[in-house]
Amino acid sequence: MNAVGSFEALAESEPFEGLRRRTFDGQGATVSEYRFAPGARFPLHAHAEEQITLVTDGEVELTAGAETVRLAAGGWAVTAGGVPHGIRAGERGARVLAIVVPRRPAPDAYELLG
Repeated sequence: MNAVGSFEALAESEPFEGLRRRTFDGQGATVSEYRFAPGARFPLHAHAEEQITLVTDGEVELTAGAETVRLAAGGWAVTAGGVPHGIRAGERGARVLAIVVPRRPAPDAYELLG
């Protein structure tokens, strides 16, 4: 084992209003935990890497390309690199894990689209 830790021990940032993020990098992936306040959103954006999104608590509306789906706790989606995507939390808020492969060069290495 090369590294162990806890999300609670990581520094927290607020990239957008009502959205808290904790992130760590592995050799080939970036893993981020997002905690959304009710109705908070991660705006439409794109990055070169594939993203696996797993909802661990609450409900979200995920838009990827021309498709919008609702995901509840336990739901997941895979978004190909380069596809515009964004998330809006439901009325109870949400907790989401995002696994970005390959590793992202920096936490904010994406292009905002709207």
